[in-house]
Amino acid sequence: MTAWAAALAVLLGQGTAAPPAGSPAGAAPGPRAAEDAPAATPADPGAAGSIARPRSATAAEPRSESGAPRGAQAATPDPSSAATSAPTAAAPDRASGTELQRARDEIAALRSEVEALRADVAAARAQSSAETSRAAALEQRLQEVEQARAAEADARARAAQESAARTQQRAADTAGAVEGLRSAQDALSRGDMGNVDAALAAQVSALERARSLAAQQGQSQEALRADGAARWIAAAREALARGDLAQARMALAQAQALAGSASALSAEQAGTASGGGP
Repeated sequence: MTAWAAALAVLLGQGTAAPPAGSPAGAAPGPRAAEDAPAATPADPGAAGSIARPRSATAAEPRSESGAPRGAQAATPDPSSAATSAPTAAAPDRASGTELQRARDEIAALRSEVEALRADVAAARAQSSAETSRAAALEQRLQEVEQARAAEADARARAAQESAARTQQRAADTAGAVEGLRSAQDALSRGDMGNVDAALAAQVSALERARSLAAQQGQSQEALRADGAARWIAAAREALARGDLAQARMALAQAQALAGSASALSAEQAGTASGGGP
C-alpha cells in the first residue's frame, strides 16, 4: 500500500509540473488522465519513493508521527501484545486440564473404593452363607442329639418300669409261696392231707417264675433260694405220695426257709417289707 501511494503521488506531481501542450496554464488534468494515472507503474518503486513528493501529495495521505500511513500502522500487529495474550489464553486451558485430571483421579479413586466395598460385601455374604449353613447343620445335629437322648431316656424309663414290674412280680410270687407253704404245713399238722398236693404244685410254679425273673434281673442269690425252695416242695410232694407225713413236713420246713429268704430279698428290691418262716 505505501509503494502504490508513493507512485500515485509522483504521477500527480509530474502532471502538475508539466501540463501537456495545447492545454491552458494552470488547468487541472482531465478526468481520463486521472483515471489512467494509477495504472502507470514505475520501473523502480524504491527509486520512486526517494523522489521528493509535492506538498499536495503529502497532505492527501495522513501519516503518523513515525512517517508511516495511519492505516498501515493500525494494521501492523504488535508482537509484545501477541506474546502477552497467548499465555493469558493458555492459562485457563491449563487450569481446566488440571481440574479435569483431578476429577478423573477422584472418579478412579471412588471406583476403586466401590470395587473394594463390593469385594468386602461379597466376602461378607459368602461368610454369612457359610455361617448360616454351619448353624443349620449344628441345629440339625442338636435336634438329632436331643431326639436320641429323649429316646434313651424313654427307653431307660420303660426299662425301669419293666424292671420294677418284674421285681414286684418276684416279691408277690415269693410272698405267695411262703404263705402257701405255711398253710400246707398247718394242714399237715392237723393231719389234713386233702388239697395239700394241689396247693404245693401252685407254690412250685410261683417259685419257678420268681427264680426266672430274679435270674433275668441279675439277682442270683434270690434265684438260687427260689430254686432250692421249689426242689424241697417237690420232695414233700413225693413224701406225701408215699404216705410219709413226717418226711413231707420236714421237706416243707426246708422249702419254707428258702422261700422266706427269697421273699425277703425280693421285698427289699421292691421296696416293701415282707418275710416268712416255718
